[in-house]
Amino acid sequence: MKTSPTRSCLAGLSLTLLLPVAFGSLRASAQSPSSPSPQTESAAAPPSAEHQPLRVEVSSVRPHPYAGDEPSDRRVLPGGRFVATATNVRTLIRVALLTDNSLITGAPGWIDTELFDINATTVDRAEITTPQQLQEFLLSLLQDRFQLKFHREQKEGPVYWLELDKPGQIGSALKPATSESKPGVSTNSNGPRAIMRVSNASMVDIAATLRRQAGRPVEDHTGLQGKYDFQIEWSPQPTPDSTTPSLFTVLKEQLGLKLRPAKGTFEQIIIDRIAEPSAN
Repeated sequence: MKTSPTRSCLAGLSLTLLLPVAFGSLRASAQSPSSPSPQTESAAAPPSAEHQPLRVEVSSVRPHPYAGDEPSDRRVLPGGRFVATATNVRTLIRVALLTDNSLITGAPGWIDTELFDINATTVDRAEITTPQQLQEFLLSLLQDRFQLKFHREQKEGPVYWLELDKPGQIGSALKPATSESKPGVSTNSNGPRAIMRVSNASMVDIAATLRRQAGRPVEDHTGLQGKYDFQIEWSPQPTPDSTTPSLFTVLKEQLGLKLRPAKGTFEQIIIDRIAEPSAN
């Protein structure tokens, strides 16, 4: 099967619904106690009496017929249907377990290079309407078709502290959210330029969003309460000839924030077992 480079674009419900909820869990992982306490698991947390997790009932998983640099795409559709094209398994794990690509270890290389087209539905066609349901469904899909087993471990290492650049001051581009703002975060990267749009997000949310852009976990230490809106643009790999500044410069000059290197504890996902799917 032909392969292509890893793609990281999320589309449809997985962006608009999942990200705001994911922030809290990511922050909890980054700021958890420092003493390691490995925990073995192969499924999500046990459901409460009031909640039964969504499960996959029917799924088609096929190798993607690579024909160029076409974008990856994932969508939730009516009738409890999930459709993905040109998607790698690391992306599915990342979304299902609310983690980051760099924090998933122990997996074979094909989870990055092999692309799949997926068409799956929930049991009884139950609608996927919340981020938690999307996570449950994807985890069920991974366990059913890819035989995923994993456990979590706490690791110590480099993090960033998100702080105010000047005490008591925020930048001109960081605006208090209005009552009309709907929660959402999107980040689009196109070669030399990246754009992040944030609406109705807390500093905990923002710190969790920045972890992928900064390359390590980010903890909120701004002391700011409430929700904020902003849009920033930066160069992911600035050069002396770049006309767009770096992320660190934009955070400081436009938002009044800074990322300070620090040591911290964060959660890693250790893959114990995963296998390429059998034929449908």
